[in-house]
Amino acid sequence: MYYVLTAARYDLFQGVNLNLNFPSIVGKVQVGERELEYGYSSGIYVKHVSASTPIRSLPTQEEIDGLGGGKSVRDWEARFELAYQRCKDENVTLVGGVAPTAILFAQYLRRAHGVYPKDLWQVQIMTLGSVPGINTRYEPALKSLYGPVAIREIYGATEGMFGQQRDEHRAWVPNYDLFLFEVQTRSGIKLLHEMRPGEMGSLIVSTPILARYKIGDLILAFRAPYFRCIGRDHWWTSLSYAWSEFTTFNFGRL
Repeated sequence: MYYVLTAARYDLFQGVNLNLNFPSIVGKVQVGERELEYGYSSGIYVKHVSASTPIRSLPTQEEIDGLGGGKSVRDWEARFELAYQRCKDENVTLVGGVAPTAILFAQYLRRAHGVYPKDLWQVQIMTLGSVPGINTRYEPALKSLYGPVAIREIYGATEGMFGQQRDEHRAWVPNYDLFLFEVQTRSGIKLLHEMRPGEMGSLIVSTPILARYKIGDLILAFRAPYFRCIGRDHWWTSLSYAWSEFTTFNFGRL
């Protein structure tokens, strides 16, 4: 929505969102006397987005859920084929979901139907998450498969949507109004907004349900208000990030 407002691309709403998300329902669990459905957060988010915004998603989340919650190659190819059949004659202006899944879908299209997404649609923007390096390491592959799209990173987890990229700067801005963010740094625990540019720390999030939950992600601070998740909180993550920045000629640039 922020992209539409800042870029004045209201024609985005005339098209559809190519929904490549995980199922929102994969099973049921008994909680006391109630039987509750459970599923992947990405699919659950799509249900809320479809209900509360003008964005129309195809396939619908209900159609994706109808294929079951399997994770095999055959299961994903069935979802990809459903997405192709539902969207091949549509005006796809938005692609949302998981970055590696978007690449796998494009590879499936080429293998199964002899086309790339850019041959079918003129996608305006891709809103993607789940992995670090979406705007750097993944950008060349995404643009070669989908065309000259704007790429916007979303940063979240099952516990909530913690932040999103708001402009051309390749980093995300935290949702301070919804969560309390702390980080465990070498100098101790501090609030996220107190981090200095170049400082790293392990993210701790407080939600309305979970207090001081250590996510396990390593966060890098840039100039306010920008941050990046550079990977999981392991000793080698900063080295891997530095190598990725070098090989992509990004060198820490926003």
